[in-house]
Amino acid sequence: MFISWKRNSYVKVAVSSTLVLAFAGASFTVISNNSNNIENDAGFASRRTFPVVEVQKHNHSEDCWIAINGEVFNVTNFLQVHPGGKERLMKYAGKDASIEFGQMHSKEVLAKMSNFIEHMGSLEGEFEEELTPEMLQIRENLQNKPPIQAIFNLTDFEFVAKHILPQTTYIYFCTGASDEFSMRHNHYAYGRVFFRPKVLQEIGPPDLSTTFLGDEVQMPLYITAFAGSKFAHPLGERILQRAAYDNGIMQMIPKLLSYPLEEFFEEVPDDQKHWFQLHFDSQEELDNVEKTIKRMEATGNMRGLFVNVDLADLGNRERDSKKRVEDQDAADQLSVIANNGRVKYPRRFCWKEIKRIQEATDVPICLKGVQRGEDVVLAAQNGIKACILSNHGGRQLDFSRPPLEVLVEARRMLKEKGLENNIELYVDGGLRRGSDIVKALCLGAKGVGMGRPFLYAMSGYGEEGVNKLFEILRVEMVNNMKLLGVDKISDLNEDLVDASNLSIRHYGVTDGLYDQAYERLLYPEYKNLKQLGK
Repeated sequence: MFISWKRNSYVKVAVSSTLVLAFAGASFTVISNNSNNIENDAGFASRRTFPVVEVQKHNHSEDCWIAINGEVFNVTNFLQVHPGGKERLMKYAGKDASIEFGQMHSKEVLAKMSNFIEHMGSLEGEFEEELTPEMLQIRENLQNKPPIQAIFNLTDFEFVAKHILPQTTYIYFCTGASDEFSMRHNHYAYGRVFFRPKVLQEIGPPDLSTTFLGDEVQMPLYITAFAGSKFAHPLGERILQRAAYDNGIMQMIPKLLSYPLEEFFEEVPDDQKHWFQLHFDSQEELDNVEKTIKRMEATGNMRGLFVNVDLADLGNRERDSKKRVEDQDAADQLSVIANNGRVKYPRRFCWKEIKRIQEATDVPICLKGVQRGEDVVLAAQNGIKACILSNHGGRQLDFSRPPLEVLVEARRMLKEKGLENNIELYVDGGLRRGSDIVKALCLGAKGVGMGRPFLYAMSGYGEEGVNKLFEILRVEMVNNMKLLGVDKISDLNEDLVDASNLSIRHYGVTDGLYDQAYERLLYPEYKNLKQLGK
């Protein structure tokens, strides 16, 4: 079962040891039952084998078995204490739950649950899996999707993803807050900045390399932190890590990493540097922050700690909420990573707590989600090494300003205080072109972050898609820099752009390609609606 399947309308197909993942990308459109999602070596020694027909008999609350990655478990005693509720487990009673488990958990979780569940033995045979019309259509779309050679820009990736991801997954990825003004204006802001190219300049091949917090990177771009990578591709953050290493790009490790931290870094090269995201979903997490930081430091790859400061509450993600009402089955899974209003954020999280985090490590402490110039000045005065100007991709407070506008304001205020060299500024949200990156750098950003484009690229084309995304941006940036008359990142400055209209938010001219990918918010649906008076 996949995250947006509905059981009331389906056909059955035989599924062997390889399960077709209708939402997986490119060369990874199938995944073995012994995939990297869940290893069957989680400390359980097989004693007996059970055929599928036997497992299917144990399908009620007094006797509940489930299969996970080729192993059979009796979860009867776990039903009443399952954090997600009894009903979530009962949907898989007598069935195979490998894919759903792997999207949210890892083998580490199986071992931790050993006090509550009984490992019965190994699974023998094949389950029949239920495919809805949507999933059958997705399978067909996967087979007919455009070759990667037909992808010319980042919006092309989103177009493909829209047709191969379950609708609930796609909507979770693309949703913004409330009326989604901030999400859209994050992108439109770049259309309000124009170039002022120099001509007859002596330039060489443009060099895109720069430094982030003192570490060299090959492009002024980082992969920002986001939850739910395995809903886009079975290998999730592993795909991004490999591509980032091959391309010399910084990856930010999300707090909600879909792998156990230590397991993930077992395969990370010693010389690959990472940033880490940190936020607090409870007072207890904040109270134990020193332990969390030590665990991050133990990876040996930590070069910056970025603390989310825009999570006093969860944004009103209306598009996502409406879809979940339609598809409760998918909502059960996605709510694990989307919080769904159940998180109790810390009672107090202010500058005092930031100071405590600074004292817990020698790693540069940075703030993620700053949305006004005054706070950037305060950050610089309090020893913060970098700020990411961000409104959470437009997913938190609607009508918060585009980060590009905040960048101009923050740079001006820092210069007034003589602090412009004390802190690095980054922006994320809305970037879709190499020209967007160049504009941000001209206006004073040290680098930029992207999130959704990576989800779309790997959902359709796996690791190859992420590499293609980097190549597209690299080619676009080189082209833009040549035409501007510069050949180094350090040559990009505000003299090369006209940002005089940046804060004028008119609606006459928008981005047609972007607008075609954007789905309008919908009203609730009537059944068999007939217009009055007709």
